[in-house]
Parts: sequence; structure tokens; C-alpha cells
Amino acid sequence: MRLLGLLLGALLVGQGAFAQHDMVSVRDCGARGDGKTDDTAAFEQAVARARAARQQVYVPRGEYVLSRTLTLEGTGLTGPLVGAWPADIDSLPSLLVPRTGGPALQLLAGASVQGLDFTCGGPAPERTGPPVILISGIGCYLRNLRIRYPWDGIVTDGKSNVGRLNIENVFMVSPLNVGVRVTGTWDVPALRNVEVWNAGPVPRGLERGVGFHLGKNDLIRVTDCFAFAMRHGFLLEDRIEGCEITGGTWGLLTGCSTDFCGTGVRVRGENTVSITGGTFWDHGEGLQVEGRGARVRLTGAELQSNGAPAIVVAGGDQTVVTGCTLTRPMTGFPGPVVHQSAGTMVCNDNVITAAAGPGVRLEPTIVAAVVQGNLMRVTTPQLVDDDTGDRRKALIRHNLAGDNP
Repeated sequence: MRLLGLLLGALLVGQGAFAQHDMVSVRDCGARGDGKTDDTAAFEQAVARARAARQQVYVPRGEYVLSRTLTLEGTGLTGPLVGAWPADIDSLPSLLVPRTGGPALQLLAGASVQGLDFTCGGPAPERTGPPVILISGIGCYLRNLRIRYPWDGIVTDGKSNVGRLNIENVFMVSPLNVGVRVTGTWDVPALRNVEVWNAGPVPRGLERGVGFHLGKNDLIRVTDCFAFAMRHGFLLEDRIEGCEITGGTWGLLTGCSTDFCGTGVRVRGENTVSITGGTFWDHGEGLQVEGRGARVRLTGAELQSNGAPAIVVAGGDQTVVTGCTLTRPMTGFPGPVVHQSAGTMVCNDNVITAAAGPGVRLEPTIVAAVVQGNLMRVTTPQLVDDDTGDRRKALIRHNLAGDNP
């Protein structure tokens, strides 16, 4: 028991001892951490020493100014391994980085970063800018980070295989362009508990900005991620401008949510995605499917939209919506809750509520639709506005009318 107590005590004592024996501290390489001195050279020296010794780099509490890109390969950069969730409390070491120039960090194969705050300063670029963290290698791991006021937060370079990527427990404030962009992954990458908030001292309307931008990914697992007040909460595309790698996402969005976004989830092109659970309260569409080849399965989610239908199916191979709560609560924006103008859709066993307009509208240009077993609370005489004029295109049956609250 005494030996166990000594071991536990050693784990819980200050991180300084841990860093001294198992890591290279940036302070030992000359970093000041006073928020004024340029500590880039000290960080570069610490990284070189750590890689040569097959160790990691430790960053004690402080504010460190970095003026050029720090490249990590086969090593990690870490702050304290304990502390508060870094949302509204300054509990982490802070790296002060510019919004222009190159990325603050570039991660190559086997690199990691954890337990740090990145705060971007200086003038905001108008058209383009660097990410805080650029990922260019396989097996990278990011966790327990806060990133504030970047142009882009965390992005993959769009030309390298970044398979086995893991990103978790990240709180991001006011990215001007993209919060997290992941493309070029093979072998089950994962994003977990990542929050992207457009709030604070970098105001911007909903005309631009993407919380999570997904391109070519093989069985990506996105769980418990959240976007607030971005133009798109989640944008899936098989071709991303500026990226050499093309192809769609195959994967899962589980327990993800959006609030106050222009569009919750937009799927463009050949992506295959299962969306399970989550709440999407948006000004525009909760789910928009377009382009060719998309296969989208939405189950057990809540979608509430203001100025547009909760679901728009304007393309894709197949869209399946089951067991969801779909709502358009504003009387000032009449229209359907679900609007299909192309592709194939199955809409079964949902609760559909419209303050003004029908539950579902089907245009003559659709390929096929099945709308059955839904409870619809609408103000129009017709539950389903079917303009196809072709019984071979649309199967509509067993939908019930409920009282509109």
C-alpha cells in the first residue's frame, strides 16, 4: 500500500518533475513565456532535442510568442495533462500566434499536440489566411486544445495521406473561415467532442464560415461535435477547392448538433453518411442534399429551421429520413418542412410540424419518393403537396394529421 501511495503521489505532483525526467521543457531551452519575448527559437531547440532523444516537448504555464511555423514529426508538444476544460477559463499555457504568414504548427507523421491554448492576434486577413494547425502526415493526435480567432483552425493539407487522424476535446472560438477541415484520411479517423463557436471579438454574419468541412475520408467517425453560428455547420464535399485529393466521405455523424447556423448539414456529391441523433436548430436548412451520388441516412434527430425547409433533397442517389422530429415554427416563412426536387427519398415514421405550409412537397423532377407513417401537424388541407402527377414516382400512404400546437 505504501508503494502504491508513493506511485500515486508521483503522478499527482507538479508537472515540472514529470517534464524534467521524461520531456524537454521549452523553459530549459530559453523560452521566457512572458507574452512579449519571441520564444520561437527556444521552441525549435526543444523540438530538435526531444526528437533526437525520442522524447516529447513540455510547455509550462505562460504566454509564448511564436512568429514562424513549428514542425513536429515523431514527437509531441504538450502542456499540463490536468486542468479545467479550456472553454472560458485560462488554465492552459498559451501560444500567441499571428493570423497571417504560415501555420503555427505543422504536424507530420506521428506528431501530437495537447493541453495548449492557441490565441491568434494581429490584423485579420480578408480573403485567405493560414491554419493554426496544418496536418500533413499519418497518425497525428490532437486533444485538449483551445483555439481562438484563427482564419482556419485545424486543417489537413489536402494532398497527403493523413490516415489514423484523431482529434478530440477541442474548443474553438470565432474561426474566420473553417473550424476543422479533414480530407485525405484512410483507416478510420475520428473527431470527438469538438466545438466550433462563431462568437466573441471577431463578429461575422452567416454568409460564410464552415464548422466542419469533410472531403475524402474512409469511415470517419464524428461524434458529439457542435457548430454555432457558422454558414454551414457540417459541409461534406467530394471536391474541395485547393485540395488535390478528391472523393467523398464514408462515415458517421453521431450525436452531433448545430445551433444558429445557416445550414446544419450540407452534403454535396458522392458522400455516404449516416447521421444518428443530434439537434440541428438553424436559420436555413437542417439537412441539404445535392449533387450526384450522395447516400444519406438520417435517424432519430431533431431538425428545426426558420427561413427554409428543415430538409431539402435536391439531388443525390438516396436520402432516408426515419424517426426524426422535423419542425418549421415561424409563420412568417410559409413553406414545406421537407422539400424534394430531385433524387430518391424515403421519409417514414417522423413527426413533422409546420406553422405555415404543408408537411412535404414533391416536385415533378424527383426520381422517386416514399412518404408514409408520418404524423403531420400542419395548417394546410393537404399533408403532402404532390406535384409529380405520377403514381410510379410517389408512394404516399398512412400519414396522420395531428393537432398543430
